[in-house]
Amino acid sequence: MSYPYSSPAEVASLEEVLVRTNDVEQRADIIDQLLNQYVYTQPARARRLLREQHSLLPQVTHQDFQLRYYLHLASLESQEYQFELALEALEQALEVVASHGDISDKIEVYLDCVGTLVNLHQMERAGDYFDRCERLMESYPSDQLKARALCRHGFLYLHFFSYAKATKKFLEADQLLSGGTFDLNLKDHYFYTLVHSGLGTVWAKTDQEKAVTAFRRAINRCEEKGLGARLPWHQLNLGNVLVGIQDYEKAAGYFQSIIDSSANGSQVALAAANANLGVCYLNMGEPSETVNRFFLHAEKIFRSEESPDRFELANIDFLRAQLHFKDDDIPAAINQLMDTLGPIDLERDKNNPNLIGLTVDIYQFLAECFATIGDYESAYFHRLNYDACLEIYQILLDAERQAQFEAQFDAEAREKETERLKLKASQLQLRALRAQMNPHFLYNALNSIQSFISTNDASTASKYLAKFAMLMRRSLEYTNREYITLEDEIQFLRDYLDINCHLRFEGKLTFKIDVDPELEEDIIGVPTMILQPYVENAIEHGLRTRDRGHIYVQFLTIKDDDESILGIITDDGIGRERVKVMQAEDITRPYHQSRGTEITQSRLAMLSSEEEDLVIVDDLKDEEGTPLGTRVTIRIPVTDVLPRRN
Repeated sequence: MSYPYSSPAEVASLEEVLVRTNDVEQRADIIDQLLNQYVYTQPARARRLLREQHSLLPQVTHQDFQLRYYLHLASLESQEYQFELALEALEQALEVVASHGDISDKIEVYLDCVGTLVNLHQMERAGDYFDRCERLMESYPSDQLKARALCRHGFLYLHFFSYAKATKKFLEADQLLSGGTFDLNLKDHYFYTLVHSGLGTVWAKTDQEKAVTAFRRAINRCEEKGLGARLPWHQLNLGNVLVGIQDYEKAAGYFQSIIDSSANGSQVALAAANANLGVCYLNMGEPSETVNRFFLHAEKIFRSEESPDRFELANIDFLRAQLHFKDDDIPAAINQLMDTLGPIDLERDKNNPNLIGLTVDIYQFLAECFATIGDYESAYFHRLNYDACLEIYQILLDAERQAQFEAQFDAEAREKETERLKLKASQLQLRALRAQMNPHFLYNALNSIQSFISTNDASTASKYLAKFAMLMRRSLEYTNREYITLEDEIQFLRDYLDINCHLRFEGKLTFKIDVDPELEEDIIGVPTMILQPYVENAIEHGLRTRDRGHIYVQFLTIKDDDESILGIITDDGIGRERVKVMQAEDITRPYHQSRGTEITQSRLAMLSSEEEDLVIVDDLKDEEGTPLGTRVTIRIPVTDVLPRRN
């Protein structure tokens, strides 16, 4: 779902038309276009338009309108760090896209789900949706979506502390987003800022100068394109890096910019900017009244939250104690530190490492304060508290590092298992394709063509030679593809059966292929040449010894199952029991055992989420038990392989 970038003049023009029109369809379309911009540039205006867009949902007939509403809503909630609400909107989008979305819609929704689930630390679900994206993108090459997927992949690695892999993905995404192979819309520019924010986060741990450059690129793009919703957070990140390298003056400039813009509506970012600006001024030697004013602003905002962050509030009090110490008011500093310690319970708060770490700093500072005024006994007492608290903090850090190592190990193990399964699937696919073409079929087809040539029937020979060559070409072409369209699968089967009918069986074999009208053949993808081994089995074992025979192939939907379809192959052959007897008695018959069906069943097991009833074989008999043939029912996993055609 790619939207063009609109200039400020175009946006203003849309606003004017929106004021004048009362037509529901037109208003819905204009609001949709405006939301493409405002979700990333003017969150407050976007929120108002979303309310109207929601009211128009029952009145608008366009199917994509509902999907775009949920995507806009999810993006806005995500911009404002309301990830639970974003996920609720995305779950609605998933329902919509399952019913009428095309492949690019699905990829976009899945990628947005990945980003939100990572922020919610639901990593297993995030990984599942990313795997779905990768499978869909195999048959839908798009630099735009690939860049976004690389960005999401980078944050997955970042969450699992695989910094080298995360960096590689971010750099690949940056290359695509800067390469000029597609026109960037606002969402692409937003992803550009995410990429450089990710790089800045990685480099902040190893190379702060490179981190500064990365965050500045994110900020510059936000300012250039008016991406106000995320700008304060990039400014905060850059300011924190500058504080880390003690460049307080430049850091203060970024924090002040956040305050001047009211953080574009983000209260958490505004509170953090006030607190951090106070830290900068504290280290720059500004008057205490000035410094404390920013601490008060930050505290007021934090306390206004529904669930105030106890660490942030305690940290502000700790900063106030430092301010008293700077003013040589040691008693006031001690009182402030003791008040800060009051609500903290080491046993209750041991699941909050940041708060425990702050407690360590408080005890150390208390010891320093008492030593400054000559109360060495109290200083010693708080030094003991410091040591005890530090031991607890180290245990928490060790547990956290262990959890990080386990998460990284699990992620790498999952990745290796995924690669192993992909390799195994490719190997099975190649083996299946090698095993599929029965030598009898190849020999008889070529022999018949030669016979047409010998009898001077050049037109027939040319017709079937071309059809045979096309069949072989497709067989080789499909070797490198895991999925093909149902349309291509049907055409391959049709050509294969036609050649068998006219060349190998000289008109004694007939066939019919029926497709459920609800199946969209040009969109649905099925595993490459998945039915051909079973069709060949029916011909080779069920019909080869009969004077005449018929094969009936059906493709049917499965009720309440969007991930599979049924492929049914029915023949009127001699039946499996008779085949076994004949094979046992005919010792002169050239031994040929096709492993195509066995390998294909292994492929189905790997590609399907079902564990049983993937292939069901029924022996057809009349009331007296006389064989009437064989029916094979295959549950085929499906996916989208091409965008919906208008």
